Amino acid sequence: MKKRGELQQQVFYYILVAVLIALILFFGYQQITRLTNLNEQAKFVTFKNDFQNAVNNLYYKNPGSVITYSLTSQNKPLILPRGVKEVCFEKLNNEVKVKSDSEYFIEFNVENLIPKEDNYCIKAINSQLSFTLENKLVDGKTVIEIR
Repeated sequence: MKKRGELQQQVFYYILVAVLIALILFFGYQQITRLTNLNEQAKFVTFKNDFQNAVNNLYYKNPGSVITYSLTSQNKPLILPRGVKEVCFEKLNNEVKVKSDSEYFIEFNVENLIPKEDNYCIKAINSQLSFTLENKLVDGKTVIEIR
């Protein structure tokens, strides 16, 4: 038969183990959430850089040059962060503002880009953006049209 002191010590041990398990689960969940958020932020930065590079690369090609980003083309669609349903292109003076409604998507401006129409939006499919860029001469100035 166990003594009373041993029984109290055993209860204290189980409580300590339960608290440690709860702390490990709590902090583990927090770290997984932070890593997921960091992953989505990295997807946005990659999208922004890839998109700006696509526009800049086409800008220096001949007028009439076309590049398509789609599942069936050589250039695959650009990956978007989670929650992006569409990406919109709002024409400003000499730039276009690229925006979306996702918490991970931060508006940014792209030079030498013009949308097919004012406030042009492209729907995202499976967190991917398919689009076509065309190098055009408008009023003697080289611009890239997105459609």
